[in-house]
Amino acid sequence: MMTVDGDLDIRRQEAASWFARLSQQRVSTDDVKAFSAWRRDPDNARAYERVEAVWSATNTLAGDPDISALTAEALGKAPPPVRARAMVSRLWKPLGGAALAAVAVIAAGSLWAVSRPLDYATAVGEQRTVRLDDGSRVILDTGSRIQVRLRDDRRSVALLSGQAFFDVTGDSARPFVVTAGDTHVTAIGTRFDVRRDGDGARVTLVEGRVAVRESTGAGPGWSLDPGQQLVTTGPRPAVASVDVVRETSWTTGRLIFDGTPIRVAVTEVNRYSDAKIDLRASHIAEIPVSGVFDTGDTDGFIAALQDLYGVTAERRPDGAVILSGPPA
Repeated sequence: MMTVDGDLDIRRQEAASWFARLSQQRVSTDDVKAFSAWRRDPDNARAYERVEAVWSATNTLAGDPDISALTAEALGKAPPPVRARAMVSRLWKPLGGAALAAVAVIAAGSLWAVSRPLDYATAVGEQRTVRLDDGSRVILDTGSRIQVRLRDDRRSVALLSGQAFFDVTGDSARPFVVTAGDTHVTAIGTRFDVRRDGDGARVTLVEGRVAVRESTGAGPGWSLDPGQQLVTTGPRPAVASVDVVRETSWTTGRLIFDGTPIRVAVTEVNRYSDAKIDLRASHIAEIPVSGVFDTGDTDGFIAALQDLYGVTAERRPDGAVILSGPPA
């Protein structure tokens, strides 16, 4: 019976072989059809995406000593199964050094050995789900960027900007650490949300447990329970109980406001659109607003404010909207 690990190794080898074949100058129509059929399997598609990601990471590193050593080590290991071996041996020759490194590393199953981080990002208004090789899942919110580095003893993710939701596969031997500025969140198997804010972060725990510390090392750090949120952006980080459904509603394409000041709601809505809302009516800025809105639905949000509070909206040629309120 094929084991999960064995099946994964075969998929990696097949993905590497397809990558090599499609990298040649001439690709036949039959090859394209066969590749399309093979890639219809979601597991095969993920394996091929991983090959492309490793290629991106190694594309400019053909002469790098670490990559060269990795390639030599990979090529010295046991050959892939017969059905993949012949294809790989025929196709390695036309490839450049970086491609050879990528294919060799993947075919040998040494995916975590590449030390260069992999980058994932979203544009304004975009959301994206990333599945990592360890089985973990990351949902990136609008205008977000992460760098992922998976090693044999540690899984590291740097949240460089924006917000991300992490659904982490348990592995006690390989802690999962998310760094957002000076804030470090360590988990083994859990579900949590992190939003970067300058050098600090807002950490919301949905399930499991996480340990949070700051780079300064001041204090013992924090251990969160489900339903708790830690904000490290101020001089005195504090833990509070929150509604995790509301706090993570963005993962379902919704923004939930419950007594949220209009100024805060406007800031949230603005994150999902290049056409920004400019709140000029300062006397209504603190009025609480409640409702559920689709991410990116700026017009729907503005219409609700107009109906509820008599706000007037003026759209500028650049797409921005100026909100003015009735006389105070």
